[in-house]
Amino acid sequence: MAADDERPVEIDKRDIPLSGGRTLRVTEFGNGSIRLAVRAGSPYVVTSLEQIDDGAVLKLSPGREGSNAHRNWVRDHGDGHDGRPE
Repeated sequence: MAADDERPVEIDKRDIPLSGGRTLRVTEFGNGSIRLAVRAGSPYVVTSLEQIDDGAVLKLSPGREGSNAHRNWVRDHGDGHDGRPE
């Protein structure tokens, strides 16, 4: 078992091509955790997380699509602009 400050052992890594030149990388770790990474795209934000029968569903939304979630990201991380057109 890994110590609290050690990263779990990586078991497998897979890249899934998406439209627009983006890639979804799924990394599986020995402790059962999974890491998702979207490459080549605007900032993504978690828009929903649901428990289903025997798992979970995670929905990510790209900010450049004009979602309300993007306005939240801009407000929280941007230059003070709230994401609305001036």
